[in-house]
Parts: sequence; structure tokens; C-alpha cells
Amino acid sequence: SVSTMASTGSPPLALYGAVVTKPDGAGRRLRIVAVACVVALAVVCGVLLAVHTTDQEAGSQSLAGAYYAVAKPPAFNFNRFIKHAWFYNGHAVNPESELLVEKLAKKHHYKLEIHHLRTLKDNEFRAALFSEEVHCMVFAPLEHFPGFSELARTDLRGYVSAGNNVVFVGSYEYLSVMNDVFGFGLMSAYADGPYYRNDRTVRGTPFQWSMSRLEQPDGSVYGVKVDSIPMDGNCMFDTMRVCVAFYVKYNLGTIVYLAFDYDQPNVGHWDQILHAAMMM
Repeated sequence: SVSTMASTGSPPLALYGAVVTKPDGAGRRLRIVAVACVVALAVVCGVLLAVHTTDQEAGSQSLAGAYYAVAKPPAFNFNRFIKHAWFYNGHAVNPESELLVEKLAKKHHYKLEIHHLRTLKDNEFRAALFSEEVHCMVFAPLEHFPGFSELARTDLRGYVSAGNNVVFVGSYEYLSVMNDVFGFGLMSAYADGPYYRNDRTVRGTPFQWSMSRLEQPDGSVYGVKVDSIPMDGNCMFDTMRVCVAFYVKYNLGTIVYLAFDYDQPNVGHWDQILHAAMMM
């Protein structure tokens, strides 16, 4: 064998048997199966990750659509109360209720600056509506029906359409005002409380942080039939198909109605409802 090595210049293949062993057929098959399993597992993980990411994106888009369908534009901050508001305190309102509504509006929000609107005459009313810093107007409970001229109606529609908020408080006469000015078909109705929050419709609005149940302070809570609220509106609190707090989207703005007339100091949680309405 030594002579053989010398003549060929390389050791015979048999001498490598203790160092290099060719895998038999079964070992090769096991290795191939293991590699195939790893590749298959990697492909399955990739597919599951892609599906999960797609579902998350679709879910986020769905939630975003649901939110912005009922909410103000994303720049609006529900955590920050408004700084200015018009309050109608003309001869048609109940002065005691109007003062109480003002007091409740400033409760916990002492920086709120209230501007008084003492008449609905064309010139004064238009000047108030054209104010650039006041985007909320509150009509306090009435003693008798207020007069809106045709020009005043047109200006009020323009004010709301431009993205502002009008809150009508506690008088069924305002249902007639809303029907005349905005073309609604609201029908008054009465039902004893308590009234319950609609968790589906309050989502994405300031009302979602209000109490889930509203008590009836007295008999002066005159609501509307739920079925008479326009298609662009939503009922926030109701019982027995009678709604006591609702809003209607009108172009870029919002119209809110609260059925309680705030005729007594003990208002329960209706102060929170007033704050939510003013923030719409």
C-alpha cells in the first residue's frame, strides 16, 4: 500500500472511511423533509402576518368611518370646552330659566365668555351671526313664541351651514322654529323619565362621556317622536320612542335640541347634557 501511495501521489479512498461518511438514503430523506417543513412554516407565518395586518387596517378604516360620520372634523378637540357663546335673552325668553342656563353653562368652565343677543331684529341678528369668534348660539327656554323674519331665517340657516352650532333649550315652541327655519317635520311627544343614553349614536360626540341615565327633574320635559327626527339626526337620550336630546347635522354645522326647560335649580345631570350640546 505504501508503494501504491508513492506511485499515485494520493492515499487510497478507503483510508478516508473513518473521517468522511456518505449519508445513507434514509438520512438524506430526513434532511430534505426537515428543510421542507421549515420552508412551509415560514410561508404560513408570512401569510398569517399579511392577513392580520390587512384586517387591522380594514378595522381601523371602518372605525374611522364610523367616527367621522357623526363627529366634527379631526381638528376639533372634545376635551377643550368652547371659549365663546351667544345666548339669546330677548323678551321672548323666560328670564329666570335663561339666567340658570347661563350659570350652568359656566359651571366648571368659568373662562366661557357669554355674549348676549337681546333681539332677533334683522340687523342685530345678522351682526351676531357674522361674528368670527363665536361658533355656538344658545336659545334659552321661552315664555312665548319669538318672531323670525324671512331674512333672519335665511341668516340662521347660513350660520349653521357654515359649520356653527345652534342649541335650542327646553321649549316645545322651538320645534316649530326648527320646522319653519330648517324644514324639519318634528312632532312633539311626552313620556315620563328616566331617559337612557343611546350608546350607538353618542359614539364620537361629547355625549359619549355623559351619564348613561337621565332623571326627569319635573314634568317640564317635552320631547319629540323619534321617528320624526330627520335622517341626518340622531337621538342621544330617549324612552318609549320619545327623544329628549337629539342633534341634526345641517351641511357643515349642527342643530341640537334639549327638552328640559331648566325651570328649577335641581337639574340633576342636565348640566352635563348642556355642556355636551354646546360642544357639538
